[in-house]
Formats: sequence, structure tokens, C-alpha cells
Amino acid sequence: MRLTVSSLFSALGLVALLGSTGCDNTPTVPVPPPEQCAVDPPDGDGRCAVRCEGGYTARDVALVYNDNWGAGVMQETEEDGSFETQIEATAGDVLLIQIKYDRRLSAEEAMTVPTE
Repeated sequence: MRLTVSSLFSALGLVALLGSTGCDNTPTVPVPPPEQCAVDPPDGDGRCAVRCEGGYTARDVALVYNDNWGAGVMQETEEDGSFETQIEATAGDVLLIQIKYDRRLSAEEAMTVPTE
């Protein structure tokens, strides 16, 4: 699923709104960024794979945004908390990766797309 910048920001706004509602009395602590992420070099079609291993729960939402192109993708995590997705990118592009986890967003992890 391909998102435009405006729809990505709308989705992020909805996530932020959902995360700010409710009467949760637990203290707010920063959620760590995604763990053990890897970004492959772009393939012949100009797409690169992004993989993150575990650390979250099933059906969390992974957000991968190409800061250079202004485009992003969203992907649900698997049963073990991992996810894999593809995004259009060129070598040197900066990808921002976050997870919507327990009604909050994790810290951003910025990764640079490697060359082949």
C-alpha cells in the first residue's frame, strides 16, 4: 500500500489522537526505537526491503517513511513482532522507521539506504 505525504500525516495524526485518549494512569516512558532493523540496497525496480526483528507484539503497526522522497508505507507486525516491507528508495536516502505500539509511537530510527 502506497501512501502520499498527506495521507501519512493523517494516519500519524490519527495514531497520535488515539494514543492521547483514555484514562490511563501509567507513567509515560519513551518506547525504544525498532530493534535489529536492516535495509537492503535498492533492487532493479528502485525498491528496497526493510526488515525489523521482534521486540513488539502481533498486529502493531510499522511506519517506514522515505524522508528524501516524502513517501511512506505502513505494515502490520507478524505474530513474533517482526515485519518486512518494501519502499521506493535510492542509495543514500534516509528512511525513518517507527512502530505504533500500545497506543504510542516508538522513537524514530533513521537508517540510510546502502549502495549495492
